[in-house]
Amino acid sequence: MRSIRLTIIIASILFLSSTTNAQQVWNLEDCIKYAIENNITVKRQELNAESAERNYFQSKMEILPNVNANGSHYYNSGKAINYETYSYVNEAFQGGNLSLNTEVTVFNGLQTLNTIKKSKLDFLAQLENVEKAKNDITLNVSTAYLQILLNKELRDNAEQQLVVTLEQIEKTKRLVEIGNAAKGDLLQIEAQAATERAALTNSENNLKISYLDLTQLLNLQEIENFEIVFPELPDITLAENISETDQIFSSAVEILPEIKSAELQLKSSQKNLSISKGAISPTISFGYQYSSRYSELTNRATGMQSGLSTQPTGVTESGENIYNYYSYSSYSDSYPYLDQITDNASQGVYVALRIPIFNNWRTGNSISQAKINLSDKQLNLDLQKQNLYKSIQQARTQAIAAMDNYKANLQALESMEEAFRYTEQKYEVGLVDILEYKTAKNQLNQTKSDLAQAKYQYIFRTKILDFYNGEQITL
Repeated sequence: MRSIRLTIIIASILFLSSTTNAQQVWNLEDCIKYAIENNITVKRQELNAESAERNYFQSKMEILPNVNANGSHYYNSGKAINYETYSYVNEAFQGGNLSLNTEVTVFNGLQTLNTIKKSKLDFLAQLENVEKAKNDITLNVSTAYLQILLNKELRDNAEQQLVVTLEQIEKTKRLVEIGNAAKGDLLQIEAQAATERAALTNSENNLKISYLDLTQLLNLQEIENFEIVFPELPDITLAENISETDQIFSSAVEILPEIKSAELQLKSSQKNLSISKGAISPTISFGYQYSSRYSELTNRATGMQSGLSTQPTGVTESGENIYNYYSYSSYSDSYPYLDQITDNASQGVYVALRIPIFNNWRTGNSISQAKINLSDKQLNLDLQKQNLYKSIQQARTQAIAAMDNYKANLQALESMEEAFRYTEQKYEVGLVDILEYKTAKNQLNQTKSDLAQAKYQYIFRTKILDFYNGEQITL
């Protein structure tokens, strides 16, 4: 029973260990997706886009009327005016004011409408900047990924060459033992093996560095167990006719985000000029205002009363005093706060016309600056198109050169392999010396390395041209 339990525990530990040590193997699409999601530059561009979206939202809200409410409460001590009787009093009392006003702009030279359009263009331009950042990451990750594939192939070639040399050492040892080869030949081949071991070490270091470059682009913290998929690349089909520069440019200028962003920025500058010109126009606004007040000095009038004066106003012919009746208002002892607010309320509706006459030349200078900015955005668009055309022109030239280079190296490898096999056979029967054998082997190694680099250079250059045509980079 104990043995069964121990077996279960050990199996569980091994299973958990294997699960923990399992690692993801990344293909190119995984790398691109992860890099885009975790790249700081992309995140910052997305924040800029979010900020531009909020500005766009706020510009639309400017159409609505503004509404503002104000209220104050005060305590007064000393001499003050009683606004109910318009007389001075010298006592402590409390009071307050309330007001509410709203205003809507009916016409302001179309500035609000043009601001909405400008904010929308700015938002769309920023979205294109996000896509531009993603494209840059895609190209950088693809380049680093292909560099790993190249360095892996170079490392494998160096390893295979060392294996061949080690096999040749064993053959030479047997020839030396039977007297068909000199001891010096063996030493020469062993020296060749040492050189190839150094080359293998160098290629392994290059492979590690290329891995590091890719993991840094991905912003990975753990890089020790990072592995990528090494796809089976199909046989390269050399393009018989690479599209002309103008044809590729026509496609790229319609889809690349940097061009779209520059075009949107130009349109935004045009709206900015319209906004600046709109400041010349008069502004028409409709408004409504409500106000009221409260004071402890105020008493509520309850009605009119009459009374007989205490002082005579005249005498009769017989000498008797004459007293007149007079009317006076009666007031209650309290006047509640809400009642005062209701009784003292006043309202008004108004139309405001504001005509700009002179504002220290700010409007004129704003129009001039807007025109300068418009010219600058036009030049920026032209520059972006010019740089794009040059990039496509250069990429196409490099693709053609890479294709020609790959063809030449492919033919060179076929000839060099045949030449090496012939030299190897002659060496084994003693018709050539070790130096000639080493020279042929080194030339073969170099040709294989050149072919590998030419192959990946051609793949990368053609992928760049596909990218300009709007195709995703895949392997």
